[in-house]
Amino acid sequence: MLAKAVSQRQQLELHYRKPGQKAEPRIVDPYHLANINGEWFLFAFDQARKDIRTFAPARIQSLSPTGKTFERTQKFSLENGCATASVSIPAQGSLRWLSAQRPRGDYIREKKWHPSQTLRDLKGGGAELKLKLSSLAEVQRWVLSWGGDAEVLKPKELVESVREAARKIIGSK
Repeated sequence: MLAKAVSQRQQLELHYRKPGQKAEPRIVDPYHLANINGEWFLFAFDQARKDIRTFAPARIQSLSPTGKTFERTQKFSLENGCATASVSIPAQGSLRWLSAQRPRGDYIREKKWHPSQTLRDLKGGGAELKLKLSSLAEVQRWVLSWGGDAEVLKPKELVESVREAARKIIGSK
């Protein structure tokens, strides 16, 4: 139904649940459905927020066409609207990520994570990756998935978020 709505420019009402929250109704104009690194994302203009937002289809509890169609805004660009390896989010802040181990540095260098990225090679085969982001929650999970082979250098909020999550994982305060 999402792919059909994108191709036919049909407005949708979603009941969308953010993690840890109750589902809420959202009226959206679905612009693009994409599989990025094995995960699906819907890029849609959210009528209430008057902005393009990224939705994870797995969080959509129900959806139905509103009966309205829409014209896609000329300013929408998938490349300009994406961020990070695991999600696509409009760019805003920045992340500096350091990989200290050689195999991970090689992995970072071999992939285009985001159009805003810059890479810097480090001694010993590591790599520093910089990205522009607007949401840190998805990135926190992504960094933690590297199991200690990645170190967040900036922003401070992400450093603290990853540190706190690591503490919770090992059960210390």
